[in-house]
Amino acid sequence: MLINRSLWGLSKGARGGIFILCILTCLGGITTLLQSYYISETINKVVRGEGYFSYFALFLLFVLLQIALRYPTTNLTMVCEAGVKSVLRERMLDKLYRMGTLSLSEERSGILSAALLDRVEALAPYYSVYIPNLAMVFLVSFGCNLYILSLDRGVGGLLFLGILGIIAVPSFTYKYLWGTGTKVWKEYEDFSADFLDNLQGMETLKNLKACEIRKNAMKELSYSIHKKTMDNMKVTTLENFLFELFATVGSLLSVAYAGYSCFKGNLPVSLLILVMFLIRSCFAPVYSLMNAWHLGYNGVSASQKIRQILSEKEPEWREAFAFEEKNSLCVQEVSFSYDGREDVLRELNFDLELGKIHAFVGKSGDGKSTLASLLAGLYPYQRGKIHLAKLSLSRENLYRWREKIGAVWQGTYLFNMSLRENLLIANPDAAEERINEAIRCANLEELVRRLPQGLDTELGEGGAMLSGGERQRVAIARCLLKNAEFLIFDEATSSLDEKNQSMIQDGLESLLKGKTSVMIAHRLSTIIGADCIFMLKGGKIIARGKHNELLETCREYKSLIESQRSLNV
Repeated sequence: MLINRSLWGLSKGARGGIFILCILTCLGGITTLLQSYYISETINKVVRGEGYFSYFALFLLFVLLQIALRYPTTNLTMVCEAGVKSVLRERMLDKLYRMGTLSLSEERSGILSAALLDRVEALAPYYSVYIPNLAMVFLVSFGCNLYILSLDRGVGGLLFLGILGIIAVPSFTYKYLWGTGTKVWKEYEDFSADFLDNLQGMETLKNLKACEIRKNAMKELSYSIHKKTMDNMKVTTLENFLFELFATVGSLLSVAYAGYSCFKGNLPVSLLILVMFLIRSCFAPVYSLMNAWHLGYNGVSASQKIRQILSEKEPEWREAFAFEEKNSLCVQEVSFSYDGREDVLRELNFDLELGKIHAFVGKSGDGKSTLASLLAGLYPYQRGKIHLAKLSLSRENLYRWREKIGAVWQGTYLFNMSLRENLLIANPDAAEERINEAIRCANLEELVRRLPQGLDTELGEGGAMLSGGERQRVAIARCLLKNAEFLIFDEATSSLDEKNQSMIQDGLESLLKGKTSVMIAHRLSTIIGADCIFMLKGGKIIARGKHNELLETCREYKSLIESQRSLNV
């Protein structure tokens, strides 16, 4: 394996720490060599009856220096590992954010979570343990080997073969371990994703009496992971045997040949003592590399998904374009497709007048929610133009565009935080007065009084403490707190009863004054008062106007309204 180029590329942003760690690790190895030199010289001085105190003092000095280097080396190892994990996770999060919801919908959240947490955790020791030990082997072990080779070619040659054998062993097992390792990681991620699915779908599993089926499926997957892991352990055990064989045979043969060379008169006794100490010091970094190799291999096999995520092709957003500035949100010749083949929206042309309420209606599948996501800047588009006053919806202006948009979606999501923190996500600097106003407009006052710690009550994962209607009202309050110029409500009151909907609409009226808003809803009461209603059919706008006008001029709209009225009867 040695140095994997693609993995080295992943370390961008953390290489400074890795480089310093390599230097400290090598300094520790060099102090070992200097200890060997000065202790051998001390012994030689004692044998010859010469003064040895200065050499012994230097030996003790380098012993103390090696001990002193352990703390900063250990500390920097942890810092370096944490830095690598931080850099990688930040890059992956930025990448996932840039890829957006359209790309992420194709990947299971459990797999992404395992890649972000477990795979990065497994990869970090490659940089903090394996690379520094590899650097020490090349600098200290091979450097020492070259020095011994200059003293006696036979001893140096045997020593070199022993070290080379240890380094060469992984090349014979790497392909097998890589293949099984990537499979284990894939199955582990599937296991994590299935486990998350089972937790989130527990109510459904119990209702369908399917818990046993899912449990057995996970049991089979768990057994498969166990089997492959044990197969890897067998190969790892064989590797360790070969490591020990080359290290033991190499060191013993080197020592034996050094003694033989001394007996023949080719190597002075004074140098024999030095060589024997150096052989020990020469193999110490190699033993460390043997232990680090398995961490390094685990990191390499874990890196596949990380590299895949970071190399994913990002959605191609519309580049900046020229347009005629208008006092409205303009959509011109816009078409959109999820798969690049079949258009969901087709050649849309309309203006949303600033400060007015607009509604989009149509049957399920006609593209209403897709259009809302497009206007919110969540989906990339290439055909047509979308711009608001002086700002274009393009790659260069995406962040600024999203700042101007506030939205409440049919699928409300609340974070595992307090109610206050969930609201402040939209506006971290919001004053208490502004928070209370949003709560009042969303008809949440009674809920806040009922919660044990009021606004500071933890809502649980996904807002588990609240009902569907309560979660939707929190989302409405959060949207109002953002105080954006342009508001989108995609079936924002679908989970509310008539009483709550009526009270919220009364509260919204004052806040919506002067703001541009888009309503997507099936309920007649939500859309009837809109300044302009757009009728969608098959991804196209077939009619537009006020409620009474469309009743007279659009057969599809009249049919939709009548069917809604019949459901309410």
